[in-house]
Amino acid sequence: MEEKVILDKVSSLTAPLLSGAGIELVDLTYRRETGGMILRFTVDKAGGITVGECGALNRKIADILDEADPIDGPYVLEVQSPGLDRKLVKTSDFERTIGKDIFVVTYGPVENKREFTGKLKWVGEESIKLEFPTGGEVTIPRNMIAKAKLHFEF
Repeated sequence: MEEKVILDKVSSLTAPLLSGAGIELVDLTYRRETGGMILRFTVDKAGGITVGECGALNRKIADILDEADPIDGPYVLEVQSPGLDRKLVKTSDFERTIGKDIFVVTYGPVENKREFTGKLKWVGEESIKLEFPTGGEVTIPRNMIAKAKLHFEF
């Protein structure tokens, strides 16, 4: 069965569980890795998701998939958090990080720079606004963002 068809079926089957628990499906993949096929859910929720919550969710998803049996053949089910190094891509990803420090790399220069670190002040469909520790601001068009993620100082 084609990967997209499987992902669509699995997503439809598990959407009520996820939305009912206030959990966002960040990514869903089904692919061959060493040892066989892997069905991987990457999930998050407001305030973050714990390892224990991922384990409980894994069991609930397994029950749903065992009953519906949407995948022919063996596979391993994994449920994971996006981690601290999560990429910011969708508007909801950026909205969740308003007020936090992020690191952005652009495809080309924006105000003569390609890398920015600052507090995310505002998110729109077309652009984001960062505030620098020095007090300055920059508006970055979303279509210029090559990579964006939370910024942590260790």
